[in-house]
Amino acid sequence: MGHNQGRSHSEFEFYPYRYFAAEGFLPGFNFPRLPVRAFIPAGEGGDFISRPRTVALREFAPSNIVYYEGSKFMVTKTKVPVGGIESEYQRVSVCFSCGYFHESDFPDTCQNCNAEIKPDTYGNLARLNRVLPMETAIARRRERITCDEEERLKYGYKITTHFRYDTQKQESANVQAADGTPLLKLTYGATAKIWRINRGLKKNTEERGFKLDAKTGLWGDNKNQPSTENLHTEVNLMVDDTCNILVIELLNVPLENREAFITTLQYTLETSIQAVYKLEADELDSERLGEGKYLLFWEAAEGGAGVLSQLLEQPTTFQKIANAALDICHFLEPKESCVQACYECLLSYRNQFDHALINRHLIKPWLEQLLESQVIRQFKGLSRDEQYQKLLAQTDSNSNFERTVLQEIYQRGYKLPDAAQELIPEANCKPDFIYKEQAVAIFCDGSIHDSPNQRKQDQIERDNLRYNSDYTVLTLRHDEDWQAILVILADV
Repeated sequence: MGHNQGRSHSEFEFYPYRYFAAEGFLPGFNFPRLPVRAFIPAGEGGDFISRPRTVALREFAPSNIVYYEGSKFMVTKTKVPVGGIESEYQRVSVCFSCGYFHESDFPDTCQNCNAEIKPDTYGNLARLNRVLPMETAIARRRERITCDEEERLKYGYKITTHFRYDTQKQESANVQAADGTPLLKLTYGATAKIWRINRGLKKNTEERGFKLDAKTGLWGDNKNQPSTENLHTEVNLMVDDTCNILVIELLNVPLENREAFITTLQYTLETSIQAVYKLEADELDSERLGEGKYLLFWEAAEGGAGVLSQLLEQPTTFQKIANAALDICHFLEPKESCVQACYECLLSYRNQFDHALINRHLIKPWLEQLLESQVIRQFKGLSRDEQYQKLLAQTDSNSNFERTVLQEIYQRGYKLPDAAQELIPEANCKPDFIYKEQAVAIFCDGSIHDSPNQRKQDQIERDNLRYNSDYTVLTLRHDEDWQAILVILADV
């Protein structure tokens, strides 16, 4: 690659620090998610400009126009990897019912919702054979753009969003109204993956995806090369990200004005969660999946904000969110000038394409139901109450202090432990309670632990646990202010 000089020379080559960061060998807070770059030619060399991956999927997409330092450039090429374009292709299938992503296999039914894998109502294919992870884009200067090109580009690209839970990192809960009517099903996924696929220009209804010369990396038909043996069709571009997600399945949605109801609810919940947990607008994002049946929320800030998991913890969480929503939507203090929605409540620049659908009045009765709702936590199919009873049965029958501590955790609304009296093999130790995902082990020392010999044995056992596992040890003694120490679990 002879395009660039000086400091930009290594951008197209192997760069050790970027490689180690991408492979997870370096701390994430020092090396945030790598952006996608575009090379802009200038004089003898050129410059690189970077964009976040989700932005680059559109801005650096084939044939898109990039404005840089007063000049106009068109994206015409992608960097060809050492092993060739074909070695980078991925075969994927997606579920348009819930948005789930399947790698390297083409199942007949979705692994998440069991719906049939089939194209959506817009004709987007569910099974794709040529999906190309987005690489460095290369642009060339364009002095003029034709009317046909401008007409196609102004409609934008067809982008679809998909997700997949990390193994064993799902937590579920249901939100029920006061009369028991189910309102929402919540599924939280820690360190889940989100994929976005660019399926081509919206205006181009005759072709799917993009055309790509696999030998040169040039996008579209190469008019100067008569041979078409290297021309690949139906190539789709893809970017991915890892973040904490919350998938909300909407239950008992009214049939009348269904699309407007779901759209309004999406932005109401997003804005209200931001208000309750004091998040900036760019720390939480959302999208409708499955043709409106599911809402996907994700922590968009680098490293995550750590709030989505909290929505499942407290039984009254959605009461607070509903109260904030009623305030934001001007129902607590009416605003005469706001008819359906305004920029002080639900409208924003980011949701401008949905402005015609957003109507705060449609969701007022639903928010009033949510105001008296309860979050019913599921523990591998068990509710919070069932998990509590299960843990009570697992406690040491000779230790009333264990049951007192568990009752306090339950009454405070903290996350319940995953297990009681379960052996941790690598340390040959059996704590009273454990939180497996957070790696927290709790020991409840009643009066039987007061003797010097028992204390010495406890110390050996717990030191062994610290040194031979990743668990953090939390010791609660009956004769100390253990209730104050228990506050630590509020952050679990």
